[in-house]
Amino acid sequence: MNRVKSYIIATLLLSTIGCKSTLAKEDEGLALRKSTPIQLFMGTCVVGRQSPAALEQSAKRKGFVIAPEQISQNYLKGNAGKAWYLKNDEGNFGLALLENGLCSVYIHQGEPNTIQASLEAWLPRKGSGFTYKKELVSQSGSLTTTSYTLYQGSSFLEQWVITVNSAKPSNLVAVMSYQGA
Repeated sequence: MNRVKSYIIATLLLSTIGCKSTLAKEDEGLALRKSTPIQLFMGTCVVGRQSPAALEQSAKRKGFVIAPEQISQNYLKGNAGKAWYLKNDEGNFGLALLENGLCSVYIHQGEPNTIQASLEAWLPRKGSGFTYKKELVSQSGSLTTTSYTLYQGSSFLEQWVITVNSAKPSNLVAVMSYQGA
């Protein structure tokens, strides 16, 4: 009888500890998915996959304004497209939409590994009907570029690319880019 009680108590303790651990992981994932850089990326580039007009409307709702010529040139780097910027309590951000449909969010502050983890927190879970392939594209000095190609079944859906800069100090910490099908 004492063995049964001990077993039940041990099982309850382990399940309670396991639940707390699972909740802590879920809370961390939620915090990563709610970070400002990823919310700007998801709320502009990913939402904007519908059309450039949808991206512009979403950018405006997020607080982005059309970038002046000098700032615009920094984000477009000689490519045809449009650029916006945002300065708020969270920091400075840029947004560029090239005519070829490539959309990028520029993040000027933060911790590179946390920014990348926030992007990965949005990747599809197993059993969702969506899969992804993660690939290290390049690593040179303080810059690391990683690609995430998303699929629905066996069909290409979209690609997310992030370049993080681990150099300290740096004026540009990360760039998140989106390219749809």
